[in-house]
Amino acid sequence: MKNDDWKQELYRYRLTPAPPKKDGFQEYIALYFAEKNEKYLSWFLHYYEPSLNTQIMTAVQEYSMQGHFTDMKQAAVYGILKALAHYDISLGVPFLVYKEYYIKNEIDEYIRTMRTGYTVQSNDEYRLLRRAMALYNKYGRSDDETLARIAAEIGKSVRDTKEIIAAGLRNMSYSEFYRRYADDEDAEESAEDVTSDDSYDPGKVFFDEWQADAVFDRYEKLDVRERSMIADRLGFCMECHGVLEKAANENGEPVLLLRKGKTYTDISLMNTLSSADTAYRIVHRAYDRILTELAADDYIHIVELRRKKKTRTEVVYEYCADHNNDWGEIQYSPGDDDFDVTRYVYADRKGGFFFAAAGEWILRQAASGQFPQTAVIPLSKI
Repeated sequence: MKNDDWKQELYRYRLTPAPPKKDGFQEYIALYFAEKNEKYLSWFLHYYEPSLNTQIMTAVQEYSMQGHFTDMKQAAVYGILKALAHYDISLGVPFLVYKEYYIKNEIDEYIRTMRTGYTVQSNDEYRLLRRAMALYNKYGRSDDETLARIAAEIGKSVRDTKEIIAAGLRNMSYSEFYRRYADDEDAEESAEDVTSDDSYDPGKVFFDEWQADAVFDRYEKLDVRERSMIADRLGFCMECHGVLEKAANENGEPVLLLRKGKTYTDISLMNTLSSADTAYRIVHRAYDRILTELAADDYIHIVELRRKKKTRTEVVYEYCADHNNDWGEIQYSPGDDDFDVTRYVYADRKGGFFFAAAGEWILRQAASGQFPQTAVIPLSKI
């Protein structure tokens, strides 16, 4: 796409003037079935498109499919249409949940047929690959015993399993094959519970050794308390980085169990801190330093935000792509359904879509009325 044509792809389904806004996305679907009128699908897409953009941009980054945003977005919308054709509203399942299976399948199908690098011949083979890599990531090891265990679980020989995992590791995307999409815009949002934060897990680094080395190299540069608190939070050994620990079963026999992460409340008590909130801030400041260093060295993509202004009628954030000190600006008026980009960063002019990730983050904060002073958003999974 030339010039600013790529921006138009973000608003492909936007209607002018904006359609009536309902309390939730399910109301548009209910009206669609009740009145058999396609306009309600258009209304649904008008308001759902920002969330869809974020989902597709995440997939573009994770699967190294730069330049495929428009086609992947069309594939996702086709998945929505297929979901609508099979949806039974009387069952009471929210459409936002129901559609994800179809969206994911269409995105997978597009990636399978269009990407370069390792390619599988069918969706069944692709699912088998995802399953094998999920288990490989889960166990975090590649010894003969673990490979035999994975082979048994996927119903393949050890030899075939080795080939499948080798193919997955060669894949150019450096992404998590086991990633599951979750999207529930109708869910009530509240201030973040600092005692149970599952929004980001830098401990899942065993999938790619090159990335694991980079993450733990930066982890080791943290001070002892930060390393200890992160290890306790994510459930791995501070010294060896292993996720298994020795224990005994009901018969007293030695077994290896997966380490469990601790709550911020427990971590604050262990480190004699004033509160769980203090533990949360220490851990997440350390996360942010790891993320910015990885982005600066081109391992991942991030967006940094810093609040410039906050009043009753306006919130202004500056945003930066990949820690390169090129700052853009986004304005948001509380109560609005969208944001305005008043200054793009250079990476966005090249089609990076960093502004959209930043804007979506601001909209999510608006739901709870919380606008932190700073934030770091990872766009690539590690």
